[in-house]
Amino acid sequence: MSRYLVTLKPQQYLTPTHNYAVLAEIDWNKKTILRELRFPSASFANANAYHAPLINGICQVGTRIFVLLFNYIAEVDYTSFQIVNSVSHPYMVDLHGITSDGERLYVVATGIDAILCLDIHTFELLWRWGPDEVILYQDRVEDNLRDDLVASIPLLYEMRRKKLERVQAFRDADYRHMRKNMTGYHHHHMNDVILNDRSLYITTKQWNHKQKGAVIRLDLDTKVTEFVVQPNTLDGLHDGVWLNECLYMTESGANQVAWVSADGRVTHRRIEPSPYFVRGLCDTGTSWLVGFSTLRDTDKPALIVEYNREFTEIISQMDVSTFYPPEKATAIHAIMPIS
Repeated sequence: MSRYLVTLKPQQYLTPTHNYAVLAEIDWNKKTILRELRFPSASFANANAYHAPLINGICQVGTRIFVLLFNYIAEVDYTSFQIVNSVSHPYMVDLHGITSDGERLYVVATGIDAILCLDIHTFELLWRWGPDEVILYQDRVEDNLRDDLVASIPLLYEMRRKKLERVQAFRDADYRHMRKNMTGYHHHHMNDVILNDRSLYITTKQWNHKQKGAVIRLDLDTKVTEFVVQPNTLDGLHDGVWLNECLYMTESGANQVAWVSADGRVTHRRIEPSPYFVRGLCDTGTSWLVGFSTLRDTDKPALIVEYNREFTEIISQMDVSTFYPPEKATAIHAIMPIS
């Protein structure tokens, strides 16, 4: 495997020199860019509306590549490397992570702390999870009860539901034009959604704005949820990959990767170079690719770095900082193998 897709955007996306984001195909063996597709976008922010040239998660189903922009999904034909379709929905705001089981798309609407399930053929919204779920709004993290246990005690269930109605009654509205801090439903900054064995694993960058991130497992058949990693554990948690019964993840806020083993044990490992914003994780089959985005107000180049399986040795790296003029650096969001 040597070909990968990567999503790239301007680091200073509110004041970019050029208003576009990029989907690029790279040949890792040769460290070259094979193809590049630009997504033009306006960039503005005011009291009523917001937009920026953001490009985030990607997934592939056959020759169809689904790319997340700020408030819509673009479908790209891999063969021609052209945009062939796009879809939006009132709940699509600050889209981040995406995955698919071949029949459905599961999309993270970060701006409202929600997961959207779409039919992959019609793009119909089949269901929404969050932000009015019990697991997302409880007073003390250490007192969390699983949804199925709460549901088994009618009085407790009703008390929780009434509390939810008071605290965070979700409004059915159009959020596409809003910055995340304008929606009223951005508390945990959900970043990615990883599919494994009929469950979705949801990563959060933070928890209630004050604590570090968590991992939530959502059972697709029952919609029962539970914490795989408790809040305030992972620093700037971003994207993840399942491998050998472990969930590997990037900790963007700590220049680290982390993994959760089958027994729930969490391991953190700092990786170099630093300081960087670590985001974008990809399994090559024999090694890892990790994205390193330039921190704001620094002049380091954006990199994709290849590590051994233990993240203890750098094998090779590629500079991808030339997509924007030097005064406006490049940021990496996602890296995906071509299947």
